[in-house]
Amino acid sequence: MNLQTYFDQYGTAGVKVMAERIGSSVAYLQHCKYGNRRMSADMAIRLEQASGGVLTARELRPDLPWPGVPAPTSTPLENAA
Repeated sequence: MNLQTYFDQYGTAGVKVMAERIGSSVAYLQHCKYGNRRMSADMAIRLEQASGGVLTARELRPDLPWPGVPAPTSTPLENAA
């Protein structure tokens, strides 16, 4: 689940409770939701743990090389035909 869906499903009151659990604020999570800030890896992990896996660090920060996920492979352009 992404942050937009989480906000839609749980509302501001639910997000506030979650923010307090993880030591953050609703404003920070809103900035992350709208793309104004990049969520830290630590915060993504805390959200995953506090939400019981409803939110996942991999979904919140898909750009990071999480353990157990193979690194993407690329083919050099000169080898592509």
